[in-house]
Amino acid sequence: MYGLSLISYRNIRYFKVNEFFEPIFLLAILAVGLPLLLHLLKLRKAKKLSFSTLQFFKALEQTTLRRVEIKRWLLLMLRMLSLACLAIALARPFIPPNSFGIANQNASVVHAIIIDNSPSMSRIGPQGPLLEQAQTLALEMIDNAQDSDRFILQSTSGPGFFNHLSESVTARAQAQEISIQRGGDYLVKRYAELVELIQNTPFAQKNIYFITDGQSNSLAPLAEYLSQLNESTAVNQAIRPPIPTTIIALADASIQNTYVSKVELSSNMMGINIPLELFIEVHNASPIPIANQFLTLEFNNQQVGQYTLSLTADESRTLSFEIVPRSTGSNTGLLRLEGDEFGLDNKRAISLFIPDKRNILWLEEASEPLDLSSPLELVIQALSTPQNPSSSNFNVIKRTLDSWDKQELEEFDAVLIQGLTQIPDRLVNSLLPWVQNGHGLWVIPSKTSQLTSYNRFLSSFNAGQFVGQIGNYGSYEVQTKADELIENHQLFDGLFEREEREKLEIDPISIYYQFKHNTSGADGGYNLILNSFGDPLLFNKTFGNGQLLVSSIGYDPGFTNIQLKAIFPPLLYRALVFMSSSQQSGLDEHELGSAIEINDGRRLAGALFVQGNKTWPAREQQSNNRIRFSSDDQEWEPGWIQLKNDTNQRNIALLSPISESIFSTYDKQTWETRISDSPYLSLEELSSEQLSTEIQAISFGREIWTWFLFAGLLFLILETMVTIFYTPQQYE
Repeated sequence: MYGLSLISYRNIRYFKVNEFFEPIFLLAILAVGLPLLLHLLKLRKAKKLSFSTLQFFKALEQTTLRRVEIKRWLLLMLRMLSLACLAIALARPFIPPNSFGIANQNASVVHAIIIDNSPSMSRIGPQGPLLEQAQTLALEMIDNAQDSDRFILQSTSGPGFFNHLSESVTARAQAQEISIQRGGDYLVKRYAELVELIQNTPFAQKNIYFITDGQSNSLAPLAEYLSQLNESTAVNQAIRPPIPTTIIALADASIQNTYVSKVELSSNMMGINIPLELFIEVHNASPIPIANQFLTLEFNNQQVGQYTLSLTADESRTLSFEIVPRSTGSNTGLLRLEGDEFGLDNKRAISLFIPDKRNILWLEEASEPLDLSSPLELVIQALSTPQNPSSSNFNVIKRTLDSWDKQELEEFDAVLIQGLTQIPDRLVNSLLPWVQNGHGLWVIPSKTSQLTSYNRFLSSFNAGQFVGQIGNYGSYEVQTKADELIENHQLFDGLFEREEREKLEIDPISIYYQFKHNTSGADGGYNLILNSFGDPLLFNKTFGNGQLLVSSIGYDPGFTNIQLKAIFPPLLYRALVFMSSSQQSGLDEHELGSAIEINDGRRLAGALFVQGNKTWPAREQQSNNRIRFSSDDQEWEPGWIQLKNDTNQRNIALLSPISESIFSTYDKQTWETRISDSPYLSLEELSSEQLSTEIQAISFGREIWTWFLFAGLLFLILETMVTIFYTPQQYE
C-alpha cells in the first residue's frame, strides 16, 4: 500500500552508499579542486630580468622562502578541507547504529510496533479506514525484515495481548488481530513496558514505532513522558542508551463529531425525592455548523426529555434536565446523541449514587437524652425511621463532649453540635481538616452558649461573628419576624411549587430570642433565612470540600415558633441531607484509562466487579468503617460496571476519555521541538518513498552532517587566522 521497498534491511547493511541520505551532493567534492587549480596557476614562473635594484632581494635566506611555501600549502589544504566538509554536509551522512567499525552489520534487530486502536482510528481517511492503514503499514514493515529479526506488536486500548517477542509470521497474525477498542488509552503505560522489555533483550539494535492518527490529547502525555525519560538519560548516560522511537502519523480523516464534554449536578445535596438539575455541555468539535441533531436523556428507565441541537463550528452549549432520585443506591441514566457522523461516542452512561445510610454524630452537653418534647429530636427521629418511604436512613449517634473520640470522626458523614455552652479548641482543631476533606458540620447554639467561645470557633472557619443577642429567651415576646429566604440555594431548590413569576411567600417566623450573626466579614457564604433587621437565622459556607451551617437560633420554643411552621420538617430534613451529601453522594463515574478506586461501606465486603458475563476481583483496603475497592480497567468498556457481592451492588458509569472525541493532531514541529531524538513522520507531508527513506535512516543510523558543517567552518576560521598571523618575511 505504501510501497516500503526501501525498508530492505539487507540492502542498507551491504551498500555503503546508503550512509548518505543525499549522495548526489557528493559531486560537490569536485569543488575542492578549485583552490588546487589556482595554486598551480600561481606556480608558473615569471620571466627573469636583471636590475641593479633587485640585488637586495637576493640576500633573502633560503629558510624564509621555505616558510613562504609552507604557508601557501597550508592555506591550500585548509581551503580544500573546508570545501570537502561542506560538500559532505550537503550529502547528509549518517552513522549506522552500533557501527564505529566494530558492529556486526548482519546483527538481528528487534522492532516494537505500537498500533493505535482507539475509537478515533475507526474513521475513514482518503486511503480507507485508519486502523486498516496502520495494519497494512505494519505488515509491510514486517515483510521487509530479515528472517532473524524479531517483533513485538502492541495496541493502545483494550487488553494488551502481545507483550512478547515474535517471529515475522506470528507478528503478521497479531497485527491483523488488532481491532478497535472503546476502553481507555494506555499508550504511556505500554510504551514504558515496551522500553523495559526491549532493553533487556540481547539484540544489538532496537526500534520502536507508533502508528497513529496523531491526536494531540493522546500524544501530549507521551511527549511529556519522553521528555522526562530523555532528561533522566542525559544525567547518567551509562545507564542505558535511548531506544529510537518514531511516530508515524496517518493522513487526517476529517469527520463531523458532536460529543458530551461535561456533566454536572446543580447541587451536592442528594436524597430521595429531592429534585436535581443535570447540566449537560455538548460540543461541536468540527469546523462546520450542525443542525437537526438530538440529545435525549433517560433516567431510571424513563425518558426525561429531548433537545434539538444546532451548533456553529467549535461551539459548546449547556443544556439542563431535571431528575428525581427515587431510591437509595445507584440511580442510572443514559445520554444519547443522534445525527452526527462519528457514532462511537454518542452514548454516555450516568450513575447517581444516593447512600442508603448517612452517619451523623450528634454532640451535646449533658449525658441525659433530650426531652422528647424537643421539636428537633422528634423531627429527626421521624426522619430516621426506615419505614418512612422518603427517609434517607439517617443514623444519628449521640455523644457528649466527654465521650466522643477524634478517631470516630472518619466514621461519620456529618457532625451536629447541639446546644453546647462552649466549643472546646480541641474539638475545633479536629473539625477543621475533617470538614475541609468533604464532610458537613451544623452548629446550633443554646440559651447558655457563650459568645466568646463561639466566636473563636467562627473565626477558625472565617464565618463571621456573634455580636450580641435580640430579645430574651422564653419571653415569647416577638422581637422581629423572618419571612425572607434565598430561593436559588440548593437547600430550598425545588421545595416550593409556584408559578414562574409568582413571588415566594412563607408564613412569617416569630422570633423571641436570637444571636445576632454578623457575616459581613465572612469570605463567601449565604444568609439563607433573614429576619426583618437583615440578620441571618441560618448561614451556610463552603469550607474546602465540605459544608458549614451555623444557626443563630435554637429550635426549642424559647427561641422562635419555627417548630409550628410548615417549613420546619423539610428544612431539617434538607439540612441533614445537605450536610451529609458531600462525602458519599454524587455522580458515580470513572474515566477509563487508569485504575479505579471506590469507597463504600462494609456492606460490599467481598465484592467483585461485574460487566456482562465477565467478572474481575476487587482489591480491598480497610479504612475505618469503609472499604476502598480498586481494580485495573484495561478490559472494561464504556457503559456501567457493577461492584457487587451476594446481597448488595453499586453501579459505576464507565466513560471513554474525552480525548477520543477531539481529533486535532499533534504537528511535527511541536513534537520535534520537545522530543529531538524521536522523529515524527506525517503521511500528509511525505510520499511513500520519502517515508521509506526516513524510516531507513531512523532504523539504521543517526545523521552527522552537522559535524562536517562545523568542521568546514572551523577550517575557514583557521585559514583566516593563518593568513593574518603567519608572516614568514622579516625585514629590518
